[in-house]
Amino acid sequence: MAFSDPAHAATPEEDAAIGLIREQFKDVDLRRVIEVSGKMKLDERSAKRFWPIYQSYLMDIVVMRDRQLDNLAEYARQLNAGWIDDPTARASLARSLELEQAKLDARQRMIRKAGEVLSPTQTLRLYQIELAMDAAIRSRLLEQIPPAQ
Repeated sequence: MAFSDPAHAATPEEDAAIGLIREQFKDVDLRRVIEVSGKMKLDERSAKRFWPIYQSYLMDIVVMRDRQLDNLAEYARQLNAGWIDDPTARASLARSLELEQAKLDARQRMIRKAGEVLSPTQTLRLYQIELAMDAAIRSRLLEQIPPAQ
């Protein structure tokens, strides 16, 4: 994917590439729900109380992921323009860390709320499922991102 000079707006090609990534994440979200559903094995009563909590968490994650994709697109434009200066690197790192913290905060809120309707063992299982899925997603995404130079 070719990226434009960072001083210019995104090209149609860049917009299409980011749009494709967003579409792929919709599939990831669906698989995430299927995996949680299959591994949690909730009874009807627990499921009715749990799923609204989890859906709210997923909506928060989608918002943060969109911000991460915007940050990634800006990074790619800078990298493909042939330069990433120190102020740009600092800003990109600060945004990335901010988003990581926001995601952690959202996960902690979700786990706390889920813990009010699930047993401690189920809550731990949910946390483990989330960590494993995020690690797999992050690994696939990071393989596609060239390191800063």
